[in-house]
Amino acid sequence: MSRAASLDEHLVAADLRRQLAHWLAAARIFRDAEEFASLEAWRSVERDVGSPLREQMNKVVEDLIAMGTQIEKLVAEARSNPELLPRAAAAVLRFRRRYVQVDTTLDFLGDAVNSRTSTLLRVALSNLDDLAVESMRPALIKAGKPVPRVLTYQDKGTGASILRAGVRLWAPGAVMPVAAIKIVRHNLYRPTSLFHECGHQVAHLTGWTASVEAALAAALAEDRELAAMWTPWASEIVADVFAFLHTGYASIAALYDVVSDASAILRWPLGDPHPIGWLRTALGCAFSSLCFGAKGPWERLLRAMDAHYPVKLADPSVRPLLERSRAAMPRIAQACLDAPVPALANAPMTSVHDPARVSPAALAELERSAGPALWRSPYWRRSEGIRIVALAGLREAENPDTASLWINRARAWLTTAQAEAA
Repeated sequence: MSRAASLDEHLVAADLRRQLAHWLAAARIFRDAEEFASLEAWRSVERDVGSPLREQMNKVVEDLIAMGTQIEKLVAEARSNPELLPRAAAAVLRFRRRYVQVDTTLDFLGDAVNSRTSTLLRVALSNLDDLAVESMRPALIKAGKPVPRVLTYQDKGTGASILRAGVRLWAPGAVMPVAAIKIVRHNLYRPTSLFHECGHQVAHLTGWTASVEAALAAALAEDRELAAMWTPWASEIVADVFAFLHTGYASIAALYDVVSDASAILRWPLGDPHPIGWLRTALGCAFSSLCFGAKGPWERLLRAMDAHYPVKLADPSVRPLLERSRAAMPRIAQACLDAPVPALANAPMTSVHDPARVSPAALAELERSAGPALWRSPYWRRSEGIRIVALAGLREAENPDTASLWINRARAWLTTAQAEAA
């Protein structure tokens, strides 16, 4: 081997050592959880949420560092054995890629925790954590399934989302130990979407989605085109049902505020798991009519939507499907509400969450019987927190003149700490 070739190999080995030293040093910094979220934000997360998160973060970091340490030995050997240089170079590249995967995982978890940027926001999100868990508890306990803890976080956008507990994260071997639910700012104090996202978690654990898909196929068996349209939407429909069973009409009004976009409400994007916004709103109104009666704010919402977005504005290829869907809507809604849930011995979700409890009449009775204490008492917060969300959302939707009053009331309620309420 020439002196020039030997020098080149020495330089490559030295550079691999330099690169690895950089990435390994950066990986060791990951050991400090405050690199990703402030100490105050971590303290605001309940122990049974924060501990498993930090344990998962620590595991992926230590696995990364252990990988880097092994590669460090290989690079050292390659300095004296040039035949190992290709292996060492490939290993350093693998480590760099694993670093990016771990960084993505930790960044997501850290951003979620660190969205608790102020005292009021920390209290509100902590209260939403509790409400989310309470919404899942009855069905999952009856189904014999573990009830996951929840970390809610605030982010931009118009719609909520969930990273379910138990799903694999970006870093190999990393599994989400809690459910992380994104809440957007405009719905922070009307958090009906929280229960939509919880519905995704419950459906995953109980086998509900496949059952609703089958129920839709049976209800629309005489119209194959409609069945082919509706059945792929089952995963989002079950979440809408779950939100409706917890917050009633408030969930429909909140949904319409998100989908009511002239450029999208009548469109059918290829591959979108969500129902067309126009049909999704009509389905929610059909739930209300079936469960609460034909007369109510849902009737006015449906008429307003039809006047604002008449079906004639839809693409001609989609219009007949929209019209036939509307004609079949009572049948579709009933099928969704009555679909058996495998993990509940094939009883419907309504057997656990009775929609009558969130009817306008039932919420008015809650408001009357509790009086002003409803918004201050720790008893009512613990026993009826979800229905309080339903009530505030209903009142906001019923009368635009008093919407600000109800938003402010909900905000004051959600930003009151449990300890203070007690």
